[in-house]
Amino acid sequence: MSERDLIHREDSGLLWLERKLEVLGRPSVWLIIAWRLVNAFTINTFFQADEYWQALEPAHAMVFGYGYLTWEWKLGLRSFLHPLLYVVPYKFVDYFNLDYTYLLAAPKVVNALVAIIGDYYLYDLIRLKFRNEKLAVLVCYLSLFSAWNWFCWCRSFANSLELTTTIVSLYYLYANNILIALITAALTCLIRPTSAIIWLIVLPRIFWKNPKHIITALVVGTLVCSLDFLVNYWFYRKAKFPLLSFFRFNVADSLSSFYGVSRLDFYFLQAIPVITLNYLPFFLYGIAKTSWSDTKFLLLCYILIFSLIPHKEFRFIYPLMPFILTYVAYGLFNIAIKVRERTMKILILISVIISAHLAYYFTQYHEMGELKLPTVIRNKVLEAHCDEPLSVGFLTPCHSTPFQSHIHLPSRVVNVWFLTCEPPLPHNIKPGITLESYMDESDYFYENPLAFIKANFPSIVHPNISPPRSQWPHQWPHYIVMYSSLWESNDDVRNFLGQYYGINEALWNAAGHWDPRREGHLLLLKLL
Repeated sequence: MSERDLIHREDSGLLWLERKLEVLGRPSVWLIIAWRLVNAFTINTFFQADEYWQALEPAHAMVFGYGYLTWEWKLGLRSFLHPLLYVVPYKFVDYFNLDYTYLLAAPKVVNALVAIIGDYYLYDLIRLKFRNEKLAVLVCYLSLFSAWNWFCWCRSFANSLELTTTIVSLYYLYANNILIALITAALTCLIRPTSAIIWLIVLPRIFWKNPKHIITALVVGTLVCSLDFLVNYWFYRKAKFPLLSFFRFNVADSLSSFYGVSRLDFYFLQAIPVITLNYLPFFLYGIAKTSWSDTKFLLLCYILIFSLIPHKEFRFIYPLMPFILTYVAYGLFNIAIKVRERTMKILILISVIISAHLAYYFTQYHEMGELKLPTVIRNKVLEAHCDEPLSVGFLTPCHSTPFQSHIHLPSRVVNVWFLTCEPPLPHNIKPGITLESYMDESDYFYENPLAFIKANFPSIVHPNISPPRSQWPHQWPHYIVMYSSLWESNDDVRNFLGQYYGINEALWNAAGHWDPRREGHLLLLKLL
């Protein structure tokens, strides 16, 4: 039977899919709001450190007066525009003296709002760009049921905000509202400078058609950069130009390679499969069955340019998600042409079930211990009712858990320290040390844990003994945090620390981890 005959059968998969999309129509605003609020408030797992240390932590430090600023903030490498989103809800919590539950909930509301705006504009962008109502509806539902979106969009990553502002910018660009498009694009580039790659691909054609828009872009760029300067001056208390610092660190000095170098094909063979997950077969089929277009050109150029940057992460191509989902939708439409209604129903049902299972596992179980631990520490400290501050030390890879954005206790109550992982910056690198040979504090610890402990801690294990800090970089804490992978695999560490510390809490974290140092349970050891 030919494709034409299949299409016109009463049980055609395509006819069924189109009828369903007509009945469903555009997701209502209330559905999107409810969906993303549930999404945001049910994320109970840790993903990557930037979610907390580059967004919530600086905002918490600004509002409450305590918190840890990583080396990026000390060097003025980041704009405060993104953390500024969380200052308002934190101010609300502080002003009304709300309890700890509201402190944790406040950023989730912001994250949900970011995703809600993105989902709302996604329909308008796809309908306007591709002139196809049914395609826009399908892309919206694919977004709502995407396991990756459920896992990542409602987190406080700059990439999540970048995705939303990119959707909004592109919508207004295709709606011929060049002013709003340029404003949102400029803000996006200040938050995520690499987002400029999209606009270097898209805008030249716009400027070629109407050179007057170049003047508009220059004016908008000047005004938005001025706003960014004022925001950063307010935060840093001095003149800072994060955009220049960003390019000096990542381009001129190429220091981003310190955090890992991936293969050239990383985005093609790893990132796209990860962010599409169960949508991958539909995406590949959609790419194969559609002709060359400016959208394919944008996808290919963006990924190729990012592939040339040594340091790569899955979420760096997150702004492409609207168009990735578009090709997933094209794949579904082309499959629907070839199959009957029953087969199409089964395919979609299986995909939804897989999405639900993946979303549930990765937001409820995978790396749950790392997000739970700060609250456990907080409760232990408050229950102790000590006159002197308790101390907690992290013998883990740096930034393995949230910090004061979740512990929320000042230094007069608890003193928390951790192993650092600063890159080779001018103030901490010795002559003759190269990027390849440089080791941070975490590297030294994991190279020989027991030797590190004996070299960096007093010989007498007691938190009340305070020798000169010039002699011992670390004090023995009341609690030590450590992964069970090290505790169980290193007899020397277990035998030495086991004389003085016992396991107080063992938090299940993950069945497996890409970083073997983070495998197993997260242990909270207490001084005996």
